[in-house]
Amino acid sequence: MKPKVICHMVTTIDGRIMGGRWGRVAGHDGSANLFETTHDTFGISAWLVGTTTMKEFAGRAIKIKPTREKVPTGDFIPTRRSPKGYAIGADRKGVLPWSVSHLPDGEHVVSLLTERASNAYRAHLRSVGVSYLMCGKNDIDLALALEKLARHFKLKRLMLEGGGTMNGAFLRDGLIDEISHITVPVADGGRGVQTIFDIPGEPPPKASAHLKLASLKKLPGGVLWARYKVTRG
Repeated sequence: MKPKVICHMVTTIDGRIMGGRWGRVAGHDGSANLFETTHDTFGISAWLVGTTTMKEFAGRAIKIKPTREKVPTGDFIPTRRSPKGYAIGADRKGVLPWSVSHLPDGEHVVSLLTERASNAYRAHLRSVGVSYLMCGKNDIDLALALEKLARHFKLKRLMLEGGGTMNGAFLRDGLIDEISHITVPVADGGRGVQTIFDIPGEPPPKASAHLKLASLKKLPGGVLWARYKVTRG
């Protein structure tokens, strides 16, 4: 049991995802606005990103206070008000400096941790009301994370909006069901600039997935929006 995973990304024609390098996209108020307006059409309130992306939302660094209290093992899901959605961040080491349990738009924060997250850090998340799910020993078991998200939060659909490494890990593990790809009319060409999928480790011996085109729209300014079903081929 897992939610349907839709990877939604905006890239250049050569697959780069760092929108700050592109300048203004004709007909749109920047790549961020283009991303959000297309994202909102799905009506999905749960989204997942990696540690680097989630740092933009977690706020400034804080000092985690040491504690002698032994935090219980397992997941933590506090009693909370009904959220407007879920902001899910992969954080295997337990480093994101959360001081609130909800983002300004009302999404409840959920951290995907491993056993590398310290006792003090987990105690801190409990103190501020952030949910966390234990998803592996050293690295996040993505399949387990999805199963827990479906079970604990009743998620049926999830937007994957990570950096290249996070998206690549989901693709490698065969966990993406659909790709929503916004292509802006820009050629980046920068070496080392993140792409939509950067699979960790050695390159796989063959392509990770075959896709079937489900729809294609032309947006203002020569932007193309393609949606693909992942066939696993």
